[in-house]
Amino acid sequence: MSYEKDIQDKIDTKGDLPEKLDISLLKYFWQASPLSGSRPDSVPKFLRDIDVLKNFSDNELRILSQSLHLRVFTDGEVIFSQKDIGVGLYFVYSGQVDVRVEKEADEDENIIITLDKNDYFGELALLQEGSVRNATAVSRDTTQLLGIFKPDVEYLIESYPVVATKLLQSISVIIANRLYSVTQELKRVKHRLNQMEAESAKALEKN
Repeated sequence: MSYEKDIQDKIDTKGDLPEKLDISLLKYFWQASPLSGSRPDSVPKFLRDIDVLKNFSDNELRILSQSLHLRVFTDGEVIFSQKDIGVGLYFVYSGQVDVRVEKEADEDENIIITLDKNDYFGELALLQEGSVRNATAVSRDTTQLLGIFKPDVEYLIESYPVVATKLLQSISVIIANRLYSVTQELKRVKHRLNQMEAESAKALEKN
């Protein structure tokens, strides 16, 4: 069973989700301060370095952090599997995550991309009800992820609507950027196919 499948089961049975981050107000702002001298990978500084969270104030990031779950994954541990129902968005706090498309029949499993610190994935699950994962995410070595799940977003909508709105806007930006990247890649592939067709046509004319 994948980590996310376990989370989905807890949501379905109204069980307790994993413990959330619990950083006190003073500690959060002390770690967020450039004068604090705290380690560069502290949660406040980590969140400030996430590009899609740039529109959050420090206090809004603090509120968001209260809905995040920190989880350490071992090498090869499955975060979610292809065809799982998605329930969360994840930020890579440390380590790496391989995103793979599972093999079909006699095909080999294909690693699409390896995600590193400050990367994020799984965002569609927070916007689309019943979103099905189209790939498998597996930790590489020891990896720490900060996750936020649908019930956490629902809590933010009820208790901190401004923070929830900014989070959903950020997720929309992530999806828009990914769609743009896919569109550009399709254009490059189409251009290359047209070149190959033209080259094949020329070769046939010469023959």
